[in-house]
Amino acid sequence: MNIERFIAERTPVWQRLDDLLQEIENAQKPSREQLHELVELYRRAASDLNRARSHTANPELLGYLNQLTGRAYRTIYSAGHETRIGAAFAKLVTREIPAAFRRERLTVLVAASIFLLGTLFGALAVIADSANGPRLVPREFFTRSPHERVEHIEKGDERIDSVDKAAYFGASLYTHNIKVACLTFGAGALTIIGGLWLLFYNGVILGAIATMYLLDGVSVFFFAWVGPHGALELPSIIFAGAAGLLTGRALLMPRNLTRQASVRRVLPDVWRMMIGAALTLVCAGLIEGSFSQFSAKTIPYALKIGVAIVLFAGLMTYLFLWRTEE
Repeated sequence: MNIERFIAERTPVWQRLDDLLQEIENAQKPSREQLHELVELYRRAASDLNRARSHTANPELLGYLNQLTGRAYRTIYSAGHETRIGAAFAKLVTREIPAAFRRERLTVLVAASIFLLGTLFGALAVIADSANGPRLVPREFFTRSPHERVEHIEKGDERIDSVDKAAYFGASLYTHNIKVACLTFGAGALTIIGGLWLLFYNGVILGAIATMYLLDGVSVFFFAWVGPHGALELPSIIFAGAAGLLTGRALLMPRNLTRQASVRRVLPDVWRMMIGAALTLVCAGLIEGSFSQFSAKTIPYALKIGVAIVLFAGLMTYLFLWRTEE
């Protein structure tokens, strides 16, 4: 390695790191952009230090890089411990997650379109031939006709009659839903096509089941039964799929970037979207394990449908319309 050429090429990076450290030291609170740039420059300077150690014993150069990287490390370490966990989590939920969804809204729109296309396909298939319902819907979701199921629920006792039952049932539901979300994310991240297929297939199931209830004359029951938790659960599956597609595009189609750089660029938004989806699925599971299970004997269906509308509108407003300082 030509040490003079190495120093000439890398000096601008070291100088920018030195200047950035000075800016951060003079500021009361560094911005997120400054910290992200600091981490990137620190990694590059640390790599340069390792290369310099392998090719020269110049004490002036090694001393300068040691001092520079040590100073950057101390700044990064202290900045990482200034924010308390509670404050960091509040910032994540109130600012960072909605901001990530707004930045990636086009990918979310693509995922939602694929899901709705599957819903339309499932609905049209059942309308064309009602026998397609049992063919499209997994057996665990279809054990009797919609009318028979509604009659059984309305005439029987409430299935949830204690807090313990609601908590246990809700925990099993959101655990299952998070697994489905992770599967959809993973399929999209690794293959893209797999994520698109799972979004489409979940839409097909929803469209087929909804149409079966509609044709059997119990559509109000369906919307009252599925609506409260579905208003959160179904968008969350779409969000996980969108995060998977975003990752898959970065991994499989990096364009003019390396795969590592391409994935690193989208990773902050991806993990925020997945955390948002997981938190929403927990809420959906708790609602499904309690509120959604009550029949009209306990909670009027009009109220349950109204709650579903409010929950969906609130989620969309929070993620895509509610503006906060970032």
